[in-house]
Amino acid sequence: MSLLLTAALLYLGLALGFILVVDNLVGLVFRDPRAPVQPPSLAIGRAFAASQKLYRKQ
Repeated sequence: MSLLLTAALLYLGLALGFILVVDNLVGLVFRDPRAPVQPPSLAIGRAFAASQKLYRKQ
């Protein structure tokens, strides 16, 4: 019984992992056209500039 339960849990884990991998790969190929594409370097630069402005105000 425990072997059957272990096999079922392992099967479900592998199936969910496979679904997540396929979902991420499809998300890379077919991007949402409504979502703005923003490189991470710009986000880091903006956060740094905002933190510098906040630091100067204090």
